[in-house]
Amino acid sequence: MTPEQLQTRRRQLAGSWWRRRLLSLPGQLLSNTGAYNVAEEMLVQADWRVLEVGSAMGSRLLLFDQQIKFREYNALGVEPLADLGRRSQRAFTDAGRPLAAVVADPQSLPFADGAFDVAFCSDMLRFLDVRSAQSALREISRVLKPGAMCLAWDLAPADGRWSWWQRFWLRAYSDAPRISSDKSWLALAERSGFDIAEPAHLRPWLYPPIARTSFVAKKLPPGWRREGNNLIPPEMAPPDAGQSSTGA
Repeated sequence: MTPEQLQTRRRQLAGSWWRRRLLSLPGQLLSNTGAYNVAEEMLVQADWRVLEVGSAMGSRLLLFDQQIKFREYNALGVEPLADLGRRSQRAFTDAGRPLAAVVADPQSLPFADGAFDVAFCSDMLRFLDVRSAQSALREISRVLKPGAMCLAWDLAPADGRWSWWQRFWLRAYSDAPRISSDKSWLALAERSGFDIAEPAHLRPWLYPPIARTSFVAKKLPPGWRREGNNLIPPEMAPPDAGQSSTGA
């Protein structure tokens, strides 16, 4: 991320006492209500390798851990801002939970290919321009196992009956390089190494009272392929021609 993008992220997430409070564990119950149960709903297992890109102060991973009870150090949070990354590691240590924080650029994740079973990306993509967002999504795709998925959500542009109210609140986030619709993010995800991208329809969102865009991007398991809107499973192996039906 560029210094300008990092500065915008710091200002929007931690630029005031109130915004820092929203990054705390109680604050996440207010600002990320729609994502509170996603780890449980996605059937995340305690021994899965879980990655969160844009983990801020680590509160979402702590919320997930309350439901999943991760074993060993299977859940990692990546945060590009060093001060927030340090705070999240302190929070994990103080809680005595097997979680870890890594300070790294989302466009260059320091992990091996196929290292994770599932990924989450919250309040991160809007700070990136198109090329940077595509690089970040491509990196998330790279570090996920075949058959794994990424759930992402972020602020959405004003739309619908209450668009005037949403525009009022969006003024506080007007310096974000990219606040995009579901359609834009789905198209970008499918150009970034994922085989399928679908709307996730996460809700409700209590604060700020702005709509969110959310999507699930998936990598197909080995042997599967996509033809149009259809998913084609691996072809069944032909029976052994040298083996008779009687097994003789």
